[in-house]
Amino acid sequence: MTAPVPSRAAAWSLLCEHTASQPLRRHALAVEASMRALALRAGVTDPAGLETWGLVGLLHDFDYERFPTEQDHVFRGMEILRARGWPEQIVKAVGGHAFYTGIARETPMEKAIVAADELTGFVGACALVRPSKRIADVPVESVVKRMKDKAFARSVDREYIRRGAEEVGLPLPELVALVLRAQVPIAARLGLDGAAAPDLPDEPVPPEPPPPAPAPAP
Repeated sequence: MTAPVPSRAAAWSLLCEHTASQPLRRHALAVEASMRALALRAGVTDPAGLETWGLVGLLHDFDYERFPTEQDHVFRGMEILRARGWPEQIVKAVGGHAFYTGIARETPMEKAIVAADELTGFVGACALVRPSKRIADVPVESVVKRMKDKAFARSVDREYIRRGAEEVGLPLPELVALVLRAQVPIAARLGLDGAAAPDLPDEPVPPEPPPPAPAPAP
């Protein structure tokens, strides 16, 4: 019998329990938005399905602050999720977002978290070096160009971005455009709208991200 999917509020509570860092909390919200945009692109339209994809984004790094090494990160998080009764579809998607786990990514949701994670952080870094510090002002071409600059955002593993685009079947520029659009509705919450972001407290739960604007017509 499949375990029921806990609520978004439960996911936020679990994230905050293990993550005090404001940048990591903002990253979780940003990746949630990217995952929901990828879900829509994959044809997921029901609210429960969209939320499940989003929960994977919220929780993918929830154990990282306490367990940052490859020996522990993801593995300890998966243990915690299972111990608390989270469904295996979410546990496996969280585990598969790190290549070193060796967990096969088989479903669209499992592949999407690879496409969402590193690229979401990278586009945020691209926004912060622009004069306006606004994600809405970042051109796709600028992101693709900066990927080739190994000195820029050197902690971001470009291989995850390239593999993620392949696994979801999108050309890299299209994936970049999708992730950029996903951040715009919550840019102020992320500190990507020209001003510093307010702190994200344990309560209340931040509102779920609204859907991004449609892609412009070719």
